[in-house]
Amino acid sequence: MRDSLIFYVNGMRQEVRGESVFRTLSDFLRKELGLTGTKVVCAEGDCGSCTVLLGRFQQGRWNYDGVDCCIQYLFQIDGMHVITVEALSEGGVLHPIQQAMVEHFGSQCGYCTPGFVMALTALLEQQIPFNREHVELGLTGNLCRCTGYQQIFEAAFSLDQKSLPKVSERYRNEEMEKELEEVILSPTMILGSSLSQPGDEQSVYLPTTVSEAALYLAEHPEARIVSGGTDVSVQVNKGKSDFKKIISFSHLKELDFLENNDATLSFGAGVNWTELERYCKSNLPEFHKILKVFGSPQIRNAGTIGGNIANASPIADSLPFLLVTDAVLELTNSTGTRHVEIKDFFKGYKKMDLMPGEMIRSISLKLQQKNDIFRLYKVSKRKDLDISSFTAGMLLSLNQNRMTKVRLAMGGVAPVALRLKKTEDWLKGKDFSLDIMKQAGRKAVQEISPISDVRASKDYRLRLAENIFEKSNLFGFLAIVLAAVNIFGGFLVTQRMLQMYKKKKK
Repeated sequence: MRDSLIFYVNGMRQEVRGESVFRTLSDFLRKELGLTGTKVVCAEGDCGSCTVLLGRFQQGRWNYDGVDCCIQYLFQIDGMHVITVEALSEGGVLHPIQQAMVEHFGSQCGYCTPGFVMALTALLEQQIPFNREHVELGLTGNLCRCTGYQQIFEAAFSLDQKSLPKVSERYRNEEMEKELEEVILSPTMILGSSLSQPGDEQSVYLPTTVSEAALYLAEHPEARIVSGGTDVSVQVNKGKSDFKKIISFSHLKELDFLENNDATLSFGAGVNWTELERYCKSNLPEFHKILKVFGSPQIRNAGTIGGNIANASPIADSLPFLLVTDAVLELTNSTGTRHVEIKDFFKGYKKMDLMPGEMIRSISLKLQQKNDIFRLYKVSKRKDLDISSFTAGMLLSLNQNRMTKVRLAMGGVAPVALRLKKTEDWLKGKDFSLDIMKQAGRKAVQEISPISDVRASKDYRLRLAENIFEKSNLFGFLAIVLAAVNIFGGFLVTQRMLQMYKKKKK
């Protein structure tokens, strides 16, 4: 078993032991390696100034994603390759992305600029076209207060991507690739002193199999599970929590899978939001609509679906989707596996049906049928990179406009995200009409108990919960109308083509 972390930074091998493994990647880059081009502003993953590329070598190929290194701890990047802004220029010549930022005045104070450059470089690595939609989405995790985004957009649009070299190609190295492949196959245990509280001992364990993880958790049920760390790392950075015993799931490939057997979708707890977003774009467009505004690319590249569930927040963006699709969690410990429906998993605020030493292994859910009406809603103070004030999900099956199956869920209206069982039962068998849905909205507010906080008032959340039913009926009606228009339009086009064909034959 290893007692050190092994990773590379800009092609240079790094081996770290002791208390240093509990430092953030941003601190290590700036203070240990002197790579101060990576900036730190918020230490929360909100501003993107600390964006770097994080490379994973798997199945003979590299995959590089942009991440916020202020909330990535060193034990999370074991077996990976980090590329910083200093690595972009070559032979004293700026990279074309950097040069475009200069020529189009994409920087004023310059503090946020390295993060923007690295976010654009991440798009280049992923071969995502530099059009308006992709650049705007790609930069949602980067904040600038003085330059103005238009100049930054113009810098991106001025580039011919086909002629741009991938920075990662400079670092293709068989020796590095071979070592990193071996690193992620060997479990690691590291002890060190606490950086925040000198004298206290800390430890981190990196298992490579679920069985190794389960055995460790059986002996150390108090250990803190860290996967993407996009929430727990913020808590540590802000002094609201601390790492004592940690088990990092960075190398648990068993938790990183996604399977679809037509009626059921199953995925591991370690699947990150970017992987799920890519799948949902063509397969679950309604959920993709939510995922597009979940965090930012840097957050989605790190955060996992299992972590979002285990955080047990009543406003977690995944929960309305999982609740209305009747998701079932597979929970594992050293003695075996059990399954729990997600509607029964949350027992109270931040309380879950998890036994000591138990972990979330996978999630399975029922896919909606072709004619189901499926709607998801997220309300927040701003569109991108914001925590929800209110969330909701609806899944309705209709038979001659009568509701035969009803699933309703809401978040931000109680100590836990919940299914509205009374309203569901009342709606079953009734016609899908505006008047019925208005009545359902009034009944729904009797099942919830929202509070007022910094994100929204109690009255506002109650009004949202009621009005969302009326909105769902409008969208359902429009969907029926559009379907009819498409069918009728297709009929007219076919008739017109037949007429032209007959005319041509004459």
